[in-house]
Amino acid sequence: MTIEMKNDLLNLPSLQLKMDTIVFENIDTKPNWSKAFEQLDGLLHKVANNFNYFIAKNDGELPSSTTYWTLYMDIASKLLYFTGLAHANLIAEDDMDARAHVSKFYELSASCIPNAHTENNEELLSEIQKSIYQLSGEEVKLTVADNVEQCIKAFKKFAESYEK
Repeated sequence: MTIEMKNDLLNLPSLQLKMDTIVFENIDTKPNWSKAFEQLDGLLHKVANNFNYFIAKNDGELPSSTTYWTLYMDIASKLLYFTGLAHANLIAEDDMDARAHVSKFYELSASCIPNAHTENNEELLSEIQKSIYQLSGEEVKLTVADNVEQCIKAFKKFAESYEK
């Protein structure tokens, strides 16, 4: 699965379309959790690798909060959520390590949402909280970013450990 690039930046509409297609075909229409997880996880690795490449190319400097990076973080937060959702539907009920791993994906998803305090993100935050509750049986207070820079910092920590 290739993602179009232009000037060393991901083509975000193309990335969004790929993610939406995977979610529609393998989660919404006829659930095929293993295929959804495989494809979403592959896409997430590519996004993390691209992010790490950008940081390295810019001497470790984090990107500024432009419209491009706001949209990038919006897509990354949803990609994290749907990857976690697909993974959650594949793990055994008694696999506590896997459950903790998926919970971290959900929590990271919430912390990567740019403009999380706006009304149009309430539904995603609610879904994340429900998913964590279904997974762990515990109510969790989500930490959300106050600005895009915080989203970028949260994703950077994740991307460094998720690179393939």
